[in-house]
Amino acid sequence: MAYLMNGSVTFGARFRAAALGLMATLSLSACATDQGGARVGSASGAMRDGGIVMPPAGWLNFCGQNANDPSCKVVRLDQTRWKELQAVQASLRAVRQVAEKKGQADVWQVANGQGDCEDIALLARARLLAAGWPLSAVRLATAWTENGDYHTILTVDAVKNGTPITYVLDNRFAVVLSYGKLEEIGYRFHMRQAARGPNWVAVRS
Repeated sequence: MAYLMNGSVTFGARFRAAALGLMATLSLSACATDQGGARVGSASGAMRDGGIVMPPAGWLNFCGQNANDPSCKVVRLDQTRWKELQAVQASLRAVRQVAEKKGQADVWQVANGQGDCEDIALLARARLLAAGWPLSAVRLATAWTENGDYHTILTVDAVKNGTPITYVLDNRFAVVLSYGKLEEIGYRFHMRQAARGPNWVAVRS
């Protein structure tokens, strides 16, 4: 994961929550569709990320000497950023969710007044990017809801009070919720965009 902050360097926090990896190659319709036991595929010979480990001492020293390197810099989630999240979340409630017709191709596009859950999540993403949020911290994700429906939302990686946390913008709710809170509600997260590039990664509990 990449974490949102605002100019300060908190290198350890970045590595405590690096992206979990398994490249996803499935193209899914992700609104109230039960995908059953669908598995995430990966190309033969592709490297898969494992658990988080402490980086080499040399890399820590490098970041100490090169604080402006993009891989070393993290940004604090301050009140301004939090208000931006809340404003975008509130704006999603004004978008009318409509389901795609059966047999119709699954087309993802930024919602314009109406759209399905993927379109609404793309709208949230577009608004945060326009506000200057880092691309690597604003990622689409899919999950099964507490009702068993397959759903698309937007995840936002941040560091709050020195602790990594992932927030979720979901048009089903009136407020911004944390990833952990949605798991408590009954969400089962499936996959999300990789921090870089076009691939997606599996979400591991």
